[in-house]
Amino acid sequence: MFRSYSRYIARSNRAAARFLYQRRRIRRRLGVIASRHRRRILAGGNVQAVQWCALAELDDPRDFWVYPRSSHWWDRIVLQVWDDHEWICRFRMSRSTFGELVAALRPRLERQHTTMREAISVEKRVAVAVWFLASGSSYQVASDIFGVGRSTVAHLVVEFCLAVELELLSKTVRLGPHVGRIMDGFLKLGMPHCIGAIDGTHIPICSPGGKADQYGNRKSFSSILLQGTVDHRGRFIDAEIGWSGRNHDAFVFSHSAICVAMDSGSFVPGNPTICVDGVHVPPLVLADGAYPMRRWLLKPFGRYAESEAHRNFDRCLSRARNRVECAFGRLKARFRCLSHRLQAREKNVVSIVTACVVLHNLCEDRGHEILGEVGTVDPLLISRVEGQEREMLDNHLEQGKAVREVVASWIARGVRHGHNH
Repeated sequence: MFRSYSRYIARSNRAAARFLYQRRRIRRRLGVIASRHRRRILAGGNVQAVQWCALAELDDPRDFWVYPRSSHWWDRIVLQVWDDHEWICRFRMSRSTFGELVAALRPRLERQHTTMREAISVEKRVAVAVWFLASGSSYQVASDIFGVGRSTVAHLVVEFCLAVELELLSKTVRLGPHVGRIMDGFLKLGMPHCIGAIDGTHIPICSPGGKADQYGNRKSFSSILLQGTVDHRGRFIDAEIGWSGRNHDAFVFSHSAICVAMDSGSFVPGNPTICVDGVHVPPLVLADGAYPMRRWLLKPFGRYAESEAHRNFDRCLSRARNRVECAFGRLKARFRCLSHRLQAREKNVVSIVTACVVLHNLCEDRGHEILGEVGTVDPLLISRVEGQEREMLDNHLEQGKAVREVVASWIARGVRHGHNH
C-alpha cells in the first residue's frame, strides 16, 4: 500500500494532493479515537481500518533535509571587512582578543567533520556565543544572522559558557600576584591597605517552573545574586554566583568562599598585616552598610558617625567602594543578556553569568572600551540595602570597630598633612 502511494505521488501532483487530502480527513477522524479504542481496531483484523491508521501516522513529505540558511554576514562581512572598532562594538573585544579566546577554548570546542555534515568551526562557535551574550538578543536572531539553527545556537551558547568556566575562570577571576599595585590604587582613592570592594547585584532570570517563590526577590521579579569583589580597576577578583535573589546580601556574604578565606587569612598571599596605634590591620575589603562587621571588612559609620574624622572616613570609603558599582554597570552594559530576564534553563544560568564575568575581565585587561549602543542598566537591579545594621548578631563586631576607628584616624591624619591623595 505504501509503495503504491509513493508511486502515485511521484507520478502525479494531482495524486499527491489527493493523498494528502485523504490523510488529513483520516487524521481528523482518528484524532478523537482513544488509544485503547485504537488498539481494539488494530487487533480486530479489519484490513481497511489498519490501513487507515497506518496512513494517518505517515509524516508529511520533507521539503528540505537541511533547511537552507546563509552565513554570508559572518563569512564575508565580519571576517573580511570589519576592523577592530566594529569588533569591539558588536563582540566587545578586538579581533586579536577573540583569536586568543578561540585558541584557549579550541581543545574543548573543536569537533570533527563527518560523512553526514561538516562541523561548525571553533571560530564560529565562539562568535555565536559571544554575540548572543553581548547583544542580549534572542536565539532566533542569532540563528538568522549566523546561518545556523535556533536549537544549535542554544547548544553553542551553553557549550561555550561551560568551556569558559572550566578553562578560564581560575586563571582570570583571581587576586593575582600584584597585591601591592592594588593597594596603591586604593590608596590613591583614599583608602589605605585595601585589596578590594564587595557588593551584590541581581541577575534577572525567567521564573523556573514551580520555583517562582524560591527565586522571587523583594523587587517582585525572579533573580539570582552575583556577589562580586573587584580591585581598584574594576576587575573581578572573586565572584559568588547562584544564590537565590530572595536572600540578603549579608547571608550570601557569610556563606561565601571569600568570607571563609579572608577569615582564615588565606585569600591574600602572605596576608600582609600592619600595626597602627597598637591595632593589627589585615588586608581590607570595602563594603556598604548591609554587610556584617569583620576585622578585615570596612563598612561606613553611617548614622553612627560622631566626628569629622568619621564623616571623612565615610566619604573616602564611598568614593573607593564605588569601583564595584561601576564594575557591575560595565558588566551589564558590556553583556546585555544580564540586563533583562536571562533566557536559559535554571541549570545553565550560573555558567552563563560566570562566562560573562570572565569575559569582562579579559576585556578590562586589554583596555577594550564599551562602544556602540549598549543600552542603560536598570538601577533597581543593583542590590543596595543601606543602613541595615546587623551588629548585635556579629561576633566580629569589636575587632571590626577597632580597625575602623584606627583607619579613620589614619585617614584623618593623612588629610591634615595633605597626603590623603
